[in-house]
Amino acid sequence: MKHQFKSILVVALYGALASRTALAQQAPAPSKSWLQDSQVTIGLGAGAMARYAGSDEYHVVPVPVLKIVTPSGFFVDTLEGAGYRYDINDMFFAKAAIGYGAGRKDSNDGLQPGSAKLRGMGEIKGSVLANIEAGIKLGRIGTLSLAISEPLSNRERGLSYRAQISSTVLTLAKDNVSVSAAAMFGDAKYNQTFFGVNAVQSRNSGYAQYTAESGLNAVNASLVWTHIFNRTWSVSTMLGATHYMQKAADSPLVLDKTNYSGFTTVNYSF
Repeated sequence: MKHQFKSILVVALYGALASRTALAQQAPAPSKSWLQDSQVTIGLGAGAMARYAGSDEYHVVPVPVLKIVTPSGFFVDTLEGAGYRYDINDMFFAKAAIGYGAGRKDSNDGLQPGSAKLRGMGEIKGSVLANIEAGIKLGRIGTLSLAISEPLSNRERGLSYRAQISSTVLTLAKDNVSVSAAAMFGDAKYNQTFFGVNAVQSRNSGYAQYTAESGLNAVNASLVWTHIFNRTWSVSTMLGATHYMQKAADSPLVLDKTNYSGFTTVNYSF
């Protein structure tokens, strides 16, 4: 099943890129530089989130903002990474990006995910990720998308998947409010990495040995409110909740089955 899901996204992306290439060969060269025509947003803020997936502890983290969107479809985003998006038509889109997935420490090590309660579990190293996504715009209802993240480094991390629906529920002159809901999945390797406990880890940490199988591991809901002061300055606030499901919820590492998060950033656009 995971290979079918991956194939669908790859085919959609390949078709988008092929169409884009054909159009680019016919289009005249742009007269302005890519930066002049791009939308750029930078910002900084702070937020609170669980120390790791399923933790019952929270910590405060800085939240940097960098978002560059070019007319040609290339983008840079602190959340998604650096990549390319193509709107195939008014309904379908596809995108691919190179991003980064944080690992997990078994100590309270600064700003990185992890907790001293995991001592003996060992470190999960971060990974460079290939992120592929395909979606459909559902008019006023919102956008439905499917995404896959595959590690290019530290491949023992495993594959993760996301099915998400998002919608803008309020648009005013100075305010925008959007909501989203997502189901998160992992293959056996991914779920075991973040929610499982092998024999060595059990002996070193004291947690019971546990095998996390592939499948649904969490559902997530979030709300983002952006208040616009003028053409350049804005403030964004996000509130989110993640509830761990099935095999993930039964893991001895999941000390709280529902984690909450929130952040506020001040943004400058030009």
